[in-house]
Amino acid sequence: MNGGLSPFVLAQGRMTFGAILTVAWLLLTRPKALIIRPRDILSFLLLGSLGLAAVNCCYLAAISKIPTAAAILLEYLAPTLIAVYAWRFMGERMGLTKIIALSLALGGCYLVVGGYNMDLLNLNRWGLIWGLGAAVTFAFYCVYSEYNLRSYSPWTMLCYALIAASITFNLALGPARLLTMGWDAKSWLLIFYSVSIGTIVPFGIFAYGIDNLRATRATIISTFEPIAAGLMAYLWLGERLEGLQMLGGLGVLFAVFLIQKEREHDLLAPAMIKKRNKDPN
Repeated sequence: MNGGLSPFVLAQGRMTFGAILTVAWLLLTRPKALIIRPRDILSFLLLGSLGLAAVNCCYLAAISKIPTAAAILLEYLAPTLIAVYAWRFMGERMGLTKIIALSLALGGCYLVVGGYNMDLLNLNRWGLIWGLGAAVTFAFYCVYSEYNLRSYSPWTMLCYALIAASITFNLALGPARLLTMGWDAKSWLLIFYSVSIGTIVPFGIFAYGIDNLRATRATIISTFEPIAAGLMAYLWLGERLEGLQMLGGLGVLFAVFLIQKEREHDLLAPAMIKKRNKDPN
């Protein structure tokens, strides 16, 4: 985007090439994972368009207008939205331990990204709107992923979500917009990195997290992402970590510890549901 690439075209490229690579990989390694029931096509279309495509669009649009740290902070309001929805509509327990972990995770993220140094009220208005949109669409993606994972493997779910997201972007923008991504060696390298390490791998691993832990616990643990980013920036980019940032990191680590110490054996986790359906005895 620093080179002039539209955030929407970048998202279009991530989803399009991500879908192509995922389909190719599944064809070579586990072709049965590509089989879905026709009645579930609409469900995957919703997951890919209103979830995966929308969160990528909102997040990239947000960081094109406001600092990345602010966009991350806004997107990580999603765990709260998910926790409330799961408690109210999905029969998930909301005990004291989970509430404390959620509070520590959100507070830790605020400190890690330096929220205390940002004048959030004076940020670009459209950047704030896109950031809040990222939180809502990310919450939808996580909750609806859990629903789809009750019947399918994480890679099947991700593959068809990527296909639906790529269809959404190419219908909205037109395939010709992909030509503006640039096709020199450096651009190809950045595209491949964004598609593989930046899209397929993290979304694939996250799908396994939701499959085993449910959406609320998985998203609380995922707030470790800004901590990892801060550590990488400190080790490789020479950026300094302030005392409050380190305190926030400890808060997130303790949140992850609490949510794991709870050792909730949730029979409504998608992996457990699939196991029962496969072996009813």
